Amino acid sequence: MLTVEEEQGILGAAPAYLRVGIFLLAQTGGRTYSEGLSLRWDQVDLDNAVIHLSGELKTEASAQPVPLTSLACQVLRRWKAELPSTSPYVFPSPGNPLKPIGSVKRAWRTTLKKARVEYFPISNLRHVFCTRLSWVAPDTVIQRAMRHSSPETKQRYQLGMVEQVRKNMEKANRRVYRGSQVLHFYDTRSAAEEPETKTSCK
Repeated sequence: MLTVEEEQGILGAAPAYLRVGIFLLAQTGGRTYSEGLSLRWDQVDLDNAVIHLSGELKTEASAQPVPLTSLACQVLRRWKAELPSTSPYVFPSPGNPLKPIGSVKRAWRTTLKKARVEYFPISNLRHVFCTRLSWVAPDTVIQRAMRHSSPETKQRYQLGMVEQVRKNMEKANRRVYRGSQVLHFYDTRSAAEEPETKTSCK
């Protein structure tokens, strides 16, 4: 399980785009590429604090709205203000802003090494999200948050369940960060930080 100290060490060592990506994945439980790094801004509704996924998703349940916490919304608003307005993507490719960023494997490995955190796949951030939510939420909320399909839940959840997921994740954030100023990682962007140049899609 990723500790807060490890998380903040990773955020401190990561380039800006990866910091935002890491935090978004840990706050939403999204799958790394299909539900995270390939997101478009037209899928992100900051006014209503949800992400609407589309495209090639793993399951029908994956298409359900993904709630955003207030912390995630603040980070995304700051990130959007830093990006060129011409790109439709939350994480645009540095070589072509009209495409999403490709693989972040090299940047992720380098970041963990700088932070002195033992290597683990970036996809494990989905498990971090699930574990933290499990501290405060019942199984039905966790299942909705992870967007798992099962014979008992073939029908779509209503937006009320989205709000339950959000409220419980807000509660998890209070327990995890305990007043820690995690947003300071997004206040400035060092001139030395250069995005990954690899643009091939996974």
